[in-house]
Amino acid sequence: MIDTQTTEEAVDVYTRWNELEKQLTTQWGTGEDIIDFDLLQPRKVPEFKSRFQVLEKLEDLYDRVEPTTNEEQFIKAKLNASIYFIRALMGELIPFPEYMKNLTGVSPQLIPEEVVQKQKELMYAHMKDLGYKPESEPFEEFYKRIIISKEEALRQMETVKTTVPPLVQKVLDFDYLVIDHEIKKVEVDDFWGSWSSKKPGEPFLLRFNFHPTKQWRNGDIRRLALHEYVHFIHGQNLMNGIVKLQINPFIGITTVHDPHTFSAEGTANTILHLPEVEQGFSKYELLSRDRVITQHYLTNNAIIFANEGKNQDQILDYFSDFPFLTKKLVIDSIARWKKPSRKVYECVYGISHYTHRQLLDRLPPEKQKEFLRYELTTYEMPERLIEFANSLFLD
Repeated sequence: MIDTQTTEEAVDVYTRWNELEKQLTTQWGTGEDIIDFDLLQPRKVPEFKSRFQVLEKLEDLYDRVEPTTNEEQFIKAKLNASIYFIRALMGELIPFPEYMKNLTGVSPQLIPEEVVQKQKELMYAHMKDLGYKPESEPFEEFYKRIIISKEEALRQMETVKTTVPPLVQKVLDFDYLVIDHEIKKVEVDDFWGSWSSKKPGEPFLLRFNFHPTKQWRNGDIRRLALHEYVHFIHGQNLMNGIVKLQINPFIGITTVHDPHTFSAEGTANTILHLPEVEQGFSKYELLSRDRVITQHYLTNNAIIFANEGKNQDQILDYFSDFPFLTKKLVIDSIARWKKPSRKVYECVYGISHYTHRQLLDRLPPEKQKEFLRYELTTYEMPERLIEFANSLFLD
């Protein structure tokens, strides 16, 4: 079990750790985002002086947690993930299979090449539906045709503010939730296109990145909004559970380096395949969805290859028939995968999507929704979620 004092100390440790990383970013540019969604009340604490202090406190908390429930098992695994993460931040070289397993709860797994190839074929079929003729048109010309102006991207961003939330809540039978949220345009010199987050006492926030270096493809804005709003639903369910004393408050401090990433990204990507959502997709949105799935599958495998010793040229060759990533973008990705915060998270996109598709394809539509609703109201380890999905199949 987990006593109240341990819970309060855990919240305090993660809050202080987050403040330390902000200071490291300000002073040296070496800090990392620790808290993703902070679903608790505003609070002030002094930051730690060093990562060594954080590690010491995390190890103490880990030793004190003796799980008796699935939720407590998740909490202990979350503390363990943070221990591994901060050890990596401090420079320890941890074998990739061990690192990924302890952060995400799942081991590295190659997505079968026949599955990757089938996904590529689906992506190319959507491209042809939009008029792409590879035998007579360079890809660069096709790409220019699917790029939209900043003004059009902003218009689409305004549209999804009112159209996406009610659709997602209705499809997943969460119409009753009241979710205070905002969608904003930002300019950040980083690779991401959208990012959802929450700070204490503030609405959920979805940011779309309009940095001058970013290009928006037709279909991307709505696909990303659908994905990110699923995170809001999970967060709101968690907040409600904490208020009702049904969920341990420490779970209200979410991170991107713990086992929840498997569920979070798996559910957010899976909604894009539900019939009620898919039937409303334009040809551009279908391409956007299957392009990003293809990229996630390739990235999952490429990160594993890189950690098995394949060199840059071999990784570039693996992406050679995926035209949406230039050589420079692949090289930039390879460099990013070396960071403790990115190599596992970018890997889990692919394997969580693949695993969720494998599970849900076995279930009828009503059981698919039952599984997704279960995931969006609980915080459990990946193996427990897979067990639940398999129990639905056996019913």
